[in-house]
Amino acid sequence: MATGTISSLGVGSGLDLNGMLDKLRAVDEQVITTKKDSIATTKSQMDEFTVVNNKLLTMKSAALDLSLSTTFLARTATSSSVSALTVTVADGTAVQSTAVAVGRIATKSTLQSTGMAASATSVNTSGVSENFIYHAGGKDITVAVAKDTTLSGLAYLINNDTDNPGVTASIINDGTANPYKLVLKANDTGKDHEVTITSQLPELNLAVPVDGPTGDTLNAQITIEGVSYQRQTNAISDVLSGITLNLTGAGSSTVSVANNKDAVTKKIVDFVAAFNDVVQEVSKNTAYNSDTKDFGILARTTLRDLPYALENLMTSQVQADSKSSVTNMFDLGMLFNRDGTISIDTTKLSAAITASPDSVSAFFLGDSTTGVTGLGDKVNAYLRETTSGTGQINAESTAAQARIDDIQLQIDNMTELLNKKYDMLTKQFVALDQYMGQMKSMGTYLTSQFDSLSSMLSSNSSK
Repeated sequence: MATGTISSLGVGSGLDLNGMLDKLRAVDEQVITTKKDSIATTKSQMDEFTVVNNKLLTMKSAALDLSLSTTFLARTATSSSVSALTVTVADGTAVQSTAVAVGRIATKSTLQSTGMAASATSVNTSGVSENFIYHAGGKDITVAVAKDTTLSGLAYLINNDTDNPGVTASIINDGTANPYKLVLKANDTGKDHEVTITSQLPELNLAVPVDGPTGDTLNAQITIEGVSYQRQTNAISDVLSGITLNLTGAGSSTVSVANNKDAVTKKIVDFVAAFNDVVQEVSKNTAYNSDTKDFGILARTTLRDLPYALENLMTSQVQADSKSSVTNMFDLGMLFNRDGTISIDTTKLSAAITASPDSVSAFFLGDSTTGVTGLGDKVNAYLRETTSGTGQINAESTAAQARIDDIQLQIDNMTELLNKKYDMLTKQFVALDQYMGQMKSMGTYLTSQFDSLSSMLSSNSSK
């Protein structure tokens, strides 16, 4: 009841007037309940619009990947001998096979001193400060060595010198008669970082190269197609375009660059999977449900035709290169299933990418010079419009919200009318209850009067 239950209603008449009003209102509210159910269904429909839109955006992203030339420029590179070198490659590098001979790898210049009995042995016993001068990084570095400075103390002075150009000093124990030796090592490889001694200390001779390399022999040396190259480091990226050679040792290797077939295959498989996800979602929500005896919540919307529109796109012809080895998705192993989804024969797809990589890329990319639109752009453009603020999904959502607003207005108006109706009925029932209560009281009074009169008449008759 609009005015709430009146606890005293029915006291006068003895009837369940509250229950009667509730039952009458429940009948009248069935129309409102039906409209509320319609709102709930429409809200569920709007939620499903969002689900479909998100799946379309996933498919759009997959189509966008296939509309970008960088997708088809991915490369893989291998070395036939990793003991000689490993290799990395940039996208777009020319497919090739190149023989590389590694003569030597770049090394770090290293000098070792004569031995001393202990690391605490003094390297300056002259009684005055002496200068130790070494050459590295293209300049002479002077280290002032105070009297009685120890071997380990000299290493400390070199390492903590603010002018240090990139040299590390360390103390080793090689187990010989005088085992403690100072090792001076360049931090970087190559001739430009070679360490030489300009002025020795009287008690310390630091001029024995470790492993022998000096000068040009500190540089890496490789030979490609009869041409010899020297480089300061073992990472060589300026000889073969787009290829970085990481030298690991002397030896020969064949560097092979190929299309990254796996990367392209995955993007096409992902594209097909995104299509299937959309089709299955729409089909599930348009099909007839034998339990509810009704069709899905998308059956009466324009989205029911979405799978057919996408199917037409997936089967479209694109002839963008002269070879025409790949002009449709069927050439890439596409098969349609009975439920409208797609299967992809990955063996056929892989074979097509291997045999005709340019045709595969042309099919998805198109050719701007001839005005041919690739499949990637076709699908991406369609889905961009469909999912845009003025597209099909948004139009359906806007229309659904308008229906909800209209139904809610009807519910509000009907509820207001029912409230007024049952306010009036409640007042009438209250008046009826009061009237019947009065009638009941009058009847009780008359009954008592009749009983009293009858008693008087009986008494007089007995006398």
